[in-house]
Amino acid sequence: MELMRGFKELECGKPLLGSPVDIQHHQLFVELDELVTEQHEDDVELWEWREKARWIKFEENVLGQADKWGRPHVASLSFQSLIHLHKALENSLIYLDMEVQNASDMMEQVVSRLISQGQVSKSNEDYLKNALLLRHSHPNEKAKYMNTNKSNSQFLLARSLSYAGGKEDSKENDSRAVTIDMDSHQVLVKRMTSADASDSKHYNLELLKKIPEGAEIASVLVGTLKDLDKPCVMLVRLARAEMLDNLSEVPLPIRFLFICLGPPVPHMDYVEIGRSLSTLMSNQRFHDAAYSAMDRSAILAAMNEFLDESLVLPPGDFDSTTLLPIMYMAQQKLKEKKAKEAKAKAELEQQKEELSNLSISSGGEEDDPLKRTGRPFGGLIKDIRTRYPKYLSDIKDGLNFQALAALIFIYFAAVSPAITFGGLLDDKTDSYIGASELLLGTTIGGILFSLFSGQPLLIVGFTGPLLVFEEGVYTFATSNNIDYLSWRLWIGIWICIIAIIHVATEASFLVRFVSRFTQEIFAFLISLIFIYETFAKLVLIFQTHPLCWNFEDCLAKTGRSFSYLPHIGPVENDTTSLLDNTTTSSNSSATVPIDVLVQPNTALLSMTLTLFTFAMAYYFKGLRNAKILGRTIRRALGDFGVPIAILIMVIADFLIGDDVYTQKLAVPATFSPTSPEKRGWFINPLGEEKPLPIAHMFSAAIPALVGAILIFLETLITGMIVNKKEHKLSKGTGFHLDILLMGLFGMVNGFMALPFVTCATVRSVAHTSALTVISKNHAPGEQPKLEKVIEQRVTNFGVHILVGASMFLGMVLKYIPIATLFGVFLYMGVASLGGIQLYQRLVLLITPTKHHPMDVGYVRYVRLLKMHMFTAIQVLCVGVLWAVKSSPAALAFPFVLILLVPFRSFVLPKIFNEEELAELDKADSNSVGALDKAGEENEPDFYEQAHMPI
Repeated sequence: MELMRGFKELECGKPLLGSPVDIQHHQLFVELDELVTEQHEDDVELWEWREKARWIKFEENVLGQADKWGRPHVASLSFQSLIHLHKALENSLIYLDMEVQNASDMMEQVVSRLISQGQVSKSNEDYLKNALLLRHSHPNEKAKYMNTNKSNSQFLLARSLSYAGGKEDSKENDSRAVTIDMDSHQVLVKRMTSADASDSKHYNLELLKKIPEGAEIASVLVGTLKDLDKPCVMLVRLARAEMLDNLSEVPLPIRFLFICLGPPVPHMDYVEIGRSLSTLMSNQRFHDAAYSAMDRSAILAAMNEFLDESLVLPPGDFDSTTLLPIMYMAQQKLKEKKAKEAKAKAELEQQKEELSNLSISSGGEEDDPLKRTGRPFGGLIKDIRTRYPKYLSDIKDGLNFQALAALIFIYFAAVSPAITFGGLLDDKTDSYIGASELLLGTTIGGILFSLFSGQPLLIVGFTGPLLVFEEGVYTFATSNNIDYLSWRLWIGIWICIIAIIHVATEASFLVRFVSRFTQEIFAFLISLIFIYETFAKLVLIFQTHPLCWNFEDCLAKTGRSFSYLPHIGPVENDTTSLLDNTTTSSNSSATVPIDVLVQPNTALLSMTLTLFTFAMAYYFKGLRNAKILGRTIRRALGDFGVPIAILIMVIADFLIGDDVYTQKLAVPATFSPTSPEKRGWFINPLGEEKPLPIAHMFSAAIPALVGAILIFLETLITGMIVNKKEHKLSKGTGFHLDILLMGLFGMVNGFMALPFVTCATVRSVAHTSALTVISKNHAPGEQPKLEKVIEQRVTNFGVHILVGASMFLGMVLKYIPIATLFGVFLYMGVASLGGIQLYQRLVLLITPTKHHPMDVGYVRYVRLLKMHMFTAIQVLCVGVLWAVKSSPAALAFPFVLILLVPFRSFVLPKIFNEEELAELDKADSNSVGALDKAGEENEPDFYEQAHMPI
């Protein structure tokens, strides 16, 4: 009550008018200093202002006596302190646009104003003034601020020159410590000196780098002065920001000063009042109002708005998990407010456009890369005109260290799946297409794409959907006695024709109708295929090399004879199939009789290699955002987890040696196809092994349409993910140009019997992430901001040059066990599930309702039954696609996939309302980085960012 009475006696000061005033708004650095006393020798008290907390965006507190800063956090304020602050702002002295020359002048005006308003007695004038001019100390001053190297001095000079109005103090203020007698106590008062202010070693230059350019200081001084008669509270706004004495730990000009001093009062904490004001000043809306306020009412209105958006946490004994709904409610409240403001702004802009007779849609659609021009090849011409003029900058921008690091990273990210899929293709196509062909096809497509594409951030490669397609083509051709390679050549020709038609008609806009509903069904299906194929191969190995207690009995049961060979290791140009007991040498047509059908311990070692490769790759993936090791090391291990796992398992298999047989990757020692006795590098379009009927040439158009759907769909979706507005790309896109290139690659790869390629989603997301420049000078606790993505062609070109060079590493690649590649395959399938919402909703089926995440839209706003019904429909669609894929009509599964688009558009709205579909089928707006509890960037994994599988 004494405090409230003191506040009521205060009167508002009047602003000083007639002088130039800086009306521009700035960011604020808020520093809270508390007046503290320490007992000195000879019964002398040492008084000083000691920094207790600071705000750039979030609050940071000094941890006790440790003199170190705690984690940045959202400030939690007591309701009582907010009430006290509101009362203070209602009744205290508010001085707007004060003209000052230096710190002493400012404090003299403050004390003079407080005395004139009757808040401080005349007898306490020197006492209060000396208290306000005490020295300011900051945590770890010597340890943190003694580094005054040349770069820091230059940085300090550059930042200081950006502020106008900084003045040096007069020599009168250059007094040292003085001793005064008050209440029979010796009080050692340390005055601020201009020498301290000018010496950069007292400033925290590392913190200064995290503060936005042009920021100003709001200094909050609080503490207890027992000789004062009543509390004195004053808020000062300077007419212009001034570089004063060492009031702060950073060399910035001060603009606001808040003083809250007084005698000890029950149920009153001056520090908490200062924290409340500091939190208000760090709030964007409030400090904007404080800059533009003309009187007390504007400041009170801003505080009332702050209180309206605040939530009160009732007292009680509860754990942190029960706070989640409150946090979510605060986020939703802010979201609704922003939505209302955006709607009002949009309506205002619409009215302005209508008044000026402007088309509402002309501005947004003009920049839409998928908008149809209405002219044949209009989109292609637009892509060329937009992208090619920036070709020179695409080369210059790639000549930097970050691009070099990205090149090395993406090389391993590209070559690992190329080798893996190459080994699987070798098995699926009976060695017609293998690792050699896949490496060459990736190299040719990647180099041409890096040189001529519209979006060189995309990485060309082989993917899971194309593996299913290639298997289907081979199965259909062999089962119908069609010349496989020649028929496949015509499929490539038809893919090129379809691509030309696609680009001519500007059909890329159709990808907008492929919603997340369809994408996730497709992604989930491919992930399941990855996982199923891995275990199917392991089962096949166990059947081929069964486990028996007595190996001779096992041989008798299989009806096979066995003569143990002391050396059953990797053979030059070994093209042995899992089900074949002969090895064919590429140097001759002779067949070497080596019985590898039943080998001791092969099954166990193969299973061990598979599971350990998967476990290690998955562990490194999780290590990416773990809490151990340094951030750089963790990210490196996470990014290179797959090649590291392969390398370790290859070494383990090599050390075991020839004692246990494992099938190895079939790679020729020279530059040649995987099976040169079966095929060459160029295919005869009229028939390779036998004449190809004309009817078969035209019938190839049907599987070509299937392949085109897969290639174009993945290319367009990958392009849309990479070109998200969050990535701030500025050089344009090239959807139509990229589709045309994919068609040309189809024809080239058909003539050379190379695997068809497309834009690989995960590798493209990884490439974009590696070239992303993140702000390093963000405020402590603030989410790092994406500054730009380095858009260039150098890394894409270099990556595929290295992939091509890998073809000549046959002497090394031939030691890679196929079982290790199965582990990578399993990792791809499991890791892809993390970014699929369908999988997350499947987990919710077996999760108790009380453990459902309430901050997820489809959980919070969709009824549980409807959510599970939507999940069941997607699972049913996956089952239908699986059945089609497993049937003789496997090539038709992309057609069934496309049918899901009209199913989503016309059938689902009859089952679910618009709001439910908006939550269940909305696309994610993945940010580039997020903050974990430790305040460090917690970047999502590439598989989580990409809805489409690898």
